[in-house]
Amino acid sequence: MWPVHLNMGFKTAYFYEGFYFFVSILVAAVWIVRRLERAGLGSRVFLDSLVWIILGAIVGARVFHFAFWDLGSLLTAPLSFFRLWEGGLSITGGLAGGVLTAFLFFKRRGADFWRSFAIASPAVLAGQAIGRVGCFLNGDAWGTPTHLPWGVPMAKFGVFFPSLAPDDRVPSEVWTWSVRQGFTDPGSLMTASLHPTQLYEALGDLLLAVMILLLVRRLTKAQGSWSQAFWSHLGGYSLLRFGLEFLHGDRDAVVWAGMTALQIGLLAFALLSLSLIVAIILKDANFNKSASIKVNS
Repeated sequence: MWPVHLNMGFKTAYFYEGFYFFVSILVAAVWIVRRLERAGLGSRVFLDSLVWIILGAIVGARVFHFAFWDLGSLLTAPLSFFRLWEGGLSITGGLAGGVLTAFLFFKRRGADFWRSFAIASPAVLAGQAIGRVGCFLNGDAWGTPTHLPWGVPMAKFGVFFPSLAPDDRVPSEVWTWSVRQGFTDPGSLMTASLHPTQLYEALGDLLLAVMILLLVRRLTKAQGSWSQAFWSHLGGYSLLRFGLEFLHGDRDAVVWAGMTALQIGLLAFALLSLSLIVAIILKDANFNKSASIKVNS
């Protein structure tokens, strides 16, 4: 646990997850460049689009944050959307915004988006995992109480960056939530033991990255459709996040069948992705069958 307060001189951003958000983008970008170069695709289009992808990710992260967790604040003060130093970045929204921006940019340049995404996918997932580790260190996206041996108590206070001076004034959201729910004594400096949902998701991201790596190898050998990797990545992550939402302590209000609005959207997208993957596999199989018949003829 290392909650960070970012001292910008004119403003202090308490429990600022953006610090870890940008670390994850940096690591992912470096690895993406290396993978694209090794695959012979070149990294020029990606590097030219990187600033736009980051902007798209920030916009998407803010839209999802307010849409699913803090709509009231946005309606009360619309300009709060632009106050990034106040925090409020959704990894799910960041992924959606970044991917959409990359798709539009690559199509405009006439570049092969589908193959480029397939090659970049494991690095993107590694970046997502780093972002979730950052959430764990910062006390964001916390889980519900648990008596399991790997349950983790979260800190009440953080430290200032870059001085690393401890703070004893502003309590964390997770501590405040835990006290309000009656899980933690108000005099305690730590919350009750909570599910480390952030680390669950990070592990899920890494497992999904391994699956995509194996899929890319198969597609390379079989000359299959690269879009399989795209839908496997986004659909797989949607399904992962859908399941983990049931363990989130900061979960939004349930709207139907025990699910939040976000979960309904994630489940719908996961099912759409699965149907598209099946359709692509069948299309590839029919194409290969037709090609084999022509050769034999």
